[in-house]
Amino acid sequence: MRRRSSTVAGPARVSPYARAGSLPRWRRGCGCLCLFASFALTIAAVFMVITAPPSAEPAAPAQTVEVAAPTASLLPATRSAASASDVPAGAPEAALPTISAQQITALLATPPLQQVDSLLMRADSLRYEPFTIIPNRSRTKMTVYVARQGDTIAAIAGRYGLTSETIAWCNDHRLAQWLRPGDVVNIPPADGACHTVLRTQGLDIADIAEQYGIDDPYAIIEAPANDLAAVTPDFLAPSNTFLFIPGGEGAVITWNAPVQQDSAGNVVAFDPSSPFSCGARSGGGAYWSNPLPNGTFVRGFYAGHSGIDIAAATGTPIYAANSGPVLYAGWNNWGYGNTVVIGHGPYSTLYGHMSSRNVGCGQTVVVGQVIGFVGSTGNSSGPHLHFEIRYLNQPADPSATTGIGW
Repeated sequence: MRRRSSTVAGPARVSPYARAGSLPRWRRGCGCLCLFASFALTIAAVFMVITAPPSAEPAAPAQTVEVAAPTASLLPATRSAASASDVPAGAPEAALPTISAQQITALLATPPLQQVDSLLMRADSLRYEPFTIIPNRSRTKMTVYVARQGDTIAAIAGRYGLTSETIAWCNDHRLAQWLRPGDVVNIPPADGACHTVLRTQGLDIADIAEQYGIDDPYAIIEAPANDLAAVTPDFLAPSNTFLFIPGGEGAVITWNAPVQQDSAGNVVAFDPSSPFSCGARSGGGAYWSNPLPNGTFVRGFYAGHSGIDIAAATGTPIYAANSGPVLYAGWNNWGYGNTVVIGHGPYSTLYGHMSSRNVGCGQTVVVGQVIGFVGSTGNSSGPHLHFEIRYLNQPADPSATTGIGW
């Protein structure tokens, strides 16, 4: 006979792998609630990420945009007393203001302090010393120039785009040899000559034009510098009328100290009233030789410049260009500075601007003898020799004299 089991039966156990229909209702309800809660939390997290405020951490520098500098102060704006009073007591301190991209651009465009100072000074000078910029215009009238220290006729002529002859023909003869600070120099509007009318000469406009080598007298009449309106070539201008002769050429002008000549016209004394004159002496004459063979030719013979200029270093020996007695040895007030003059019969030679002399009065020199040394005394802009040859006291071009070498 079978034994019956004595074990008491308990509640039935449900396997987790059983079908859902076999789970209790309360467990199925809890699972649904958990799934719904997870889905809601996921949606909330996504929403918070999307709508989160910007981080308080400093962002990467933004690109600078070129904008016009504001007219207000470039310093960052600060809270005013009124705005500070609007903050309730006990409220947390607001964040400090930050500088904007426009203000950064304006600050970077501001020059350093020294440049700012120079700009301010320039602005002040323009404000208090205004001027008008006038374009270059051709001159039509005579103007004047007041000589300054170191000026020469050649330098003034070059400054105005004229030839030295033009300045020489339109001014007092003395100025070419002795131009002093303060002397007033006439500056014509173009190259040419000048003429002062003397009614006693009886010259009309046509005669004056012919005298200066001008074929058409209307060139003088129509020159704006002359202010001759509606006149004809036979017009006799009033005495002391100063006329500009466009393109005219004057005669060679002798600007020199007075001399004493004998009955044959030979120069026997140079500047007799000077203490450096050697008195009346005559004779001499042999052949011509170069007075400064180691020099450099810099300026020639023309009206207003009665010799040639030869540049050389200070102290370079100067040689007698011909034989004869010394007529003058010393300082010359006509612009030559330290000067030696030698007689050669009907000829005479002058050596100007010496630094020192090697001969004196009472001596007779021979051609090629050292008579002095190159300098820059008198009316001179640099070390050179001013050399003249005169025949019966009329200047001749040394460069055209055989043997001189220039």
